Amino acid sequence: MKKSIDIQGLPIFSLIDGAHIGTVRQLILQPETGKVQLFLVENDQIAITIYALPYSNVIGVGDFAVTVESPASIQELSQVEGASELVLRGYGVIGTRVMSRKGQLLGTVEEYYVDTETGDITACSFVEHNHPSEVKYFRRPNIMTFGRDIIVIHDEAQITSSLEEPAAEPTADQSATPAALTLVADAEAQTAATAEPTAPTASAQGYLAGKVLSADLFTDAGELLAAQGTEITDELIETVKAAGPTLFMKLNRLAVTSN
Repeated sequence: MKKSIDIQGLPIFSLIDGAHIGTVRQLILQPETGKVQLFLVENDQIAITIYALPYSNVIGVGDFAVTVESPASIQELSQVEGASELVLRGYGVIGTRVMSRKGQLLGTVEEYYVDTETGDITACSFVEHNHPSEVKYFRRPNIMTFGRDIIVIHDEAQITSSLEEPAAEPTADQSATPAALTLVADAEAQTAATAEPTAPTASAQGYLAGKVLSADLFTDAGELLAAQGTEITDELIETVKAAGPTLFMKLNRLAVTSN
């Protein structure tokens, strides 16, 4: 189990030839399943193309590197089924509010933990709403709803002060939770599968705003839209959104944190 921040930035190595073929730039999550679906990959060779590594192609996630079988494990984003839609949805656990099933705001997620064998989100840490200096933890079985805007916790008694601290025994009615989650996930997945690609969500815009461009941003027609070093503003994001999903993914690829 690893923190998401410990995975982001790891180099990716091909086992077949021992080559460094990229770097993990971003973890892309599938909210219907609560899993890491793929990594966006930093690849200096072709700056205008976005590459993705499906988690199903990952052999191992270690302390030093992510390993894959061969360079072919990394693909263009457009070639990975459903990947473009996931990127545009902009789902991120960090910053999501945590609420009890009785409607009490508990806090805001600050980090999540990943089972490196499966890609499952196994636990989250959150800053308490009324005590900003306090960090608490909840585990995957205690998640009732994995929503885009909020995570609903089934039983507050199972929240702990550390991951090492054992959680309380689940309440009797919590046994129904997995079935309820599966039903919700199936309905959302069916909707997502049949819907047209949507515009970037507010969370996607929040992720990009304030960053800067690592290279010039060109439209599909080859026109310069924004120069290297330009700060990404809401206005620029709106312009890119209007131009379509392809340019938005280019913007996502070139966005870096300002020093």
